[in-house]
Amino acid sequence: MSWVNGLSRAVIVLAMMAWLAGCATTSEPQEQAAVTQEQARQEALQQDFIEAVNAMENGNSESARQQFEALHEKHPERTGPLANLGILAMEAGDQAQAKARFERVLALDSSHAAALNHLGVMARENGGFDQAEAYYRDALAAEPDYLPAIMNLAILLDIYLGRPGEALPLYEQYQSMAEEPNPRLKDWIFDAKNRI
Repeated sequence: MSWVNGLSRAVIVLAMMAWLAGCATTSEPQEQAAVTQEQARQEALQQDFIEAVNAMENGNSESARQQFEALHEKHPERTGPLANLGILAMEAGDQAQAKARFERVLALDSSHAAALNHLGVMARENGGFDQAEAYYRDALAAEPDYLPAIMNLAILLDIYLGRPGEALPLYEQYQSMAEEPNPRLKDWIFDAKNRI
């Protein structure tokens, strides 16, 4: 009797082990399928984003706006579509909409250098020089090599705030880092040195 009970228990244990092993092997294809689906979703998202950026760069602002809005609706956690909607609004002269978009970007990512830089540009255009400086410095704290913020801070310090001594190292940093520096940059550096 004990031999039969032992055999029954062994059969049950073997059956359970086979079932568990079967579960483990069936979940692997399911997990792989989920990973593959996520990769496909990410690739589609990236392709849609690239198409919207291309439309923007080719001057098709309305198509780009529609594409970025669709991307933002599908992926509200992503900052890229929202930041580009802010740039499009800024280019269209709608500063209120642009500011709202950039502030929403910062609500998602407080160190988004492009949003901080664009808010700095708008602040400078509206005469808020101290606020512009703060935005540019925040952008550079988040991304020290962010060329647009380097140049914008240099121009603000030099031309708007009359602090060429602080602008000069930024001009030089920009000149050393930019693939294609502004041709007028040499003149600005020369002028800043003369005014120091």
